[in-house]
Amino acid sequence: MARVFPVRKGEWGRVGLSAACFFFLLFGYFLLRPIREAMGVQRSMSDLRWLFITTCFVSLIVTLAFGGVVSRMDRRRFIALAYRAVMVCLLGFIVARQVLSDELLVYSGYVYYVGLSVVNLFMTSVFWGFMADVWSLSQGKRLFAAIGIGGTLGALLGSNFVWWLASHIPTWVQIGVAIVAFELAVQCVGLIDRRSGTPVQAQVNPAMGAPVGGQWVDGFQAMMRSPYLLGIGLYIMLLAISNTMIYFTQAKLVVDASDELSGRIALFAQLDMWTQVATLLVQLFVTAHIIKRLGIGVALALLPIVTLAGFALLAWVSRVEGVQGWQVFAVFAIFNAIHRATRYAVVRPARETLFSVVPSSEKYKAKPIVDVFLYRGGDVAGAGVERVIAAMGWGLMGMAMVAAPLAVLWGGLAFALARSQHRRAMDMDESNEVELKPTSTIPGGALGPTGRMT
Repeated sequence: MARVFPVRKGEWGRVGLSAACFFFLLFGYFLLRPIREAMGVQRSMSDLRWLFITTCFVSLIVTLAFGGVVSRMDRRRFIALAYRAVMVCLLGFIVARQVLSDELLVYSGYVYYVGLSVVNLFMTSVFWGFMADVWSLSQGKRLFAAIGIGGTLGALLGSNFVWWLASHIPTWVQIGVAIVAFELAVQCVGLIDRRSGTPVQAQVNPAMGAPVGGQWVDGFQAMMRSPYLLGIGLYIMLLAISNTMIYFTQAKLVVDASDELSGRIALFAQLDMWTQVATLLVQLFVTAHIIKRLGIGVALALLPIVTLAGFALLAWVSRVEGVQGWQVFAVFAIFNAIHRATRYAVVRPARETLFSVVPSSEKYKAKPIVDVFLYRGGDVAGAGVERVIAAMGWGLMGMAMVAAPLAVLWGGLAFALARSQHRRAMDMDESNEVELKPTSTIPGGALGPTGRMT
């Protein structure tokens, strides 16, 4: 147990609540995700590409608006407000599905697609920003993988729920259950915040119970001024490009395999379910060892390697004489599961520790812009790459050709970020007194002795 869950005495309560919060978030999201995927391909792949562009612009508006809320509220209030705003939007969608005509239902599905594509990254980004705020850097390296297991279990249960019941329950019931799950996540945030408000924690971060302050544009400005945050953003954009290339490959294979909406929902849910099984196994037995023994750089560099190897294998299989469609789909399903397991189980905990060495103001203002807007910007770039490859008729071989230079740049950036994090960590106290250290680029934070960022 100690090897699988490296939790020390006095940490179990907050670790359990953190894992439960992530469980409810991903359980709710994975109830909603298959509906989004199915609605996104109701008409054509061309519409799906335009949805990516729309999502990118909406994500910028949402993250900047959230920065304004963060400036005026303490973290318990602004996290609860953000999550409950999502719940209200979902209730509105349930009502719309009951009253709109069939033609308008398609467009309401597109609104749902864009909205969920924004809020899923947004809610997860806020959660991990919260985690980076209540745990120190050393604790994060040790505990984030264990906390992530809670999210994986939630995603696994949510995927199975849809897989088993997609053809037996109406869509609005799935959405209603997700709303309840999100409210339970809000309650967990409140409990974690209260347990983190001990005298010891207050000494580590004396501003944790107060509004962050500043202006709504501070997060964007901080990102543009910080090479470290821009590096994280570029890493995330490269991740999004690779993920989008995989996503369009998946969407095309699923559209070819199933024409009915309920059938597509179930098929997407099956892919999600098997991915979460792989993720759980990696989190239990691999992640902590990779981060502890090989370091953050190696952990971040694993995904570029998996991406390149997967597309190369798909390109080879697709060109084998006599190969059938289901065989290509089987290879893709395995590649997709390994890619997403690496992304969720290894890269995500490693990536989130990068934010443990920035002040709280940047965790809640700049981090959502990096995690949501730049990720969706990467989606748009990935959609453009996929469109060029499709227009040229290169197919999976073209995907492999693009993945090769992308993986080289991506892997090099992973090691550069790890070195930068180490330099920042050396300038910080072990207790992660970020707000007391000279690393902030947001008004109210102090600059270093040289007047610049690391």
